[in-house]
Amino acid sequence: MDRITFLDNAYLGKNQWWRYLLNLIITWIGPVLLLLIMLIPVLIFSYPFDTKINAETWIRDNPLVFLVFLGIYYALAFALFYACSRLIQGKKLLDMITPDSHFNWRRMLKGAGLWSLILGFSLMVDVLLSPTTVNLTFNWPFFILLLLSLIIFPIQASFEEIFFRGYLLQGIGLLTRKPLIAIFATSVLFAIGHLGNGQTFTSGLSSVFNMFILGMVLGIITLGENGLETAIGTHIANNIIVTSLGNGLSFLGDYPSLLTSGTSLGVPYFILPFILLALVFWGKKDKLSLIFKTHWRLSDPYPVATEIQCVNCKTINPEIANYCRECGEPLLIEYASTPRKVLAFLIDLTLLTIVSLVLMGVIFLMVYLNPYSFSPGLASGVWLILSTLIFFVYPVLMEKNGKTVGKMITGLRVVDEYTLKPISYRQSILRNVMLIADLFPFILPGLLGLIVSAKSDEKQRMGDMAAETIVIWG
Repeated sequence: MDRITFLDNAYLGKNQWWRYLLNLIITWIGPVLLLLIMLIPVLIFSYPFDTKINAETWIRDNPLVFLVFLGIYYALAFALFYACSRLIQGKKLLDMITPDSHFNWRRMLKGAGLWSLILGFSLMVDVLLSPTTVNLTFNWPFFILLLLSLIIFPIQASFEEIFFRGYLLQGIGLLTRKPLIAIFATSVLFAIGHLGNGQTFTSGLSSVFNMFILGMVLGIITLGENGLETAIGTHIANNIIVTSLGNGLSFLGDYPSLLTSGTSLGVPYFILPFILLALVFWGKKDKLSLIFKTHWRLSDPYPVATEIQCVNCKTINPEIANYCRECGEPLLIEYASTPRKVLAFLIDLTLLTIVSLVLMGVIFLMVYLNPYSFSPGLASGVWLILSTLIFFVYPVLMEKNGKTVGKMITGLRVVDEYTLKPISYRQSILRNVMLIADLFPFILPGLLGLIVSAKSDEKQRMGDMAAETIVIWG
């Protein structure tokens, strides 16, 4: 069988359109909401507000502070993207980077090194052509900028590459089955995001054009090398060098870059990516030519002899797929590991404990307000009965649809052992009643269930065996 390609990894995970849309919304809008929540204490202590403050002016007066907020935003976006990709789409971060089993650090360093040399050469040309316009600035603010760049841009650039030339490139490639269209579309989206990187509308358009060319080249390199590592290294080096040495953040106003006084690259920026492309594929034209051909798996949904039929909707899926391309159901059963099930249980237990404590507070508040209507003994009995019902009814009702809150967070679900469909109320009641046995001995709660689950081929505890259910990933 032919080697798995970078775009083939799109088959790994759930690919319904609404999952992509939900991931996109949470990834890009979620950090804004989280930042606003984080700023609430600052706003409270800053009251009353100075209504004369202009946001654009404040950013220009505090570029390094804004850079810190930018770093926080991208760190939150990266974290949310990772969580959404795993929990909503069942995709692994490494699968969006390479079809190999490990990250190629050497390739990433190669990309960073080559791009650093290219930018260095261009800056040297600029210095030679106009030495009188270049000012070197060695002061403490520059070192702060350099430190922030070394911390922030590896996160920001890695996230953008994985999102645009990993996640979206694979997704659009799966949709169109045309690699070049996927490269073009992701490059356009990547470029539009840089429209604000200019002090004027014209400079903003220039930035968009430059980023479009860079995006196209990095997309070609990604498919040609069958991995994203070179693109990640290039992007990281670009942002660090252009920001700390050049004027990459000129749209933020005056900031302490090393080279000031309107310095620019000696060679037009849009030419530099083509130099990188030539260096990366020097003597490897065969790899470059493959990019312009339709990939065999993307052009043919069923190119291999072994195909997998979905139990749920009977759709035929490629061998590489682990989720049905129609209904999103798992094709290959991946039994939940014992640690993950324990984590899900602890999350549910914590949630139910909080609910029980809140209920206790409400009941005893009623006793306090009406001491003649409710005795402490009656209140304790009511609380005990209601808490017991909550602890039992909650998993029964939730697992009827496969997932409690703990299982949602950990990416697990309960299904029928034979049909892989949602379990019935009878099965849900039985597996939760049997939890009493699984928690034995109560001095070391859950020890028996853990031992049985560890010894079971399907990772079943006694409750699962009795109810004929299994807990799987997905």
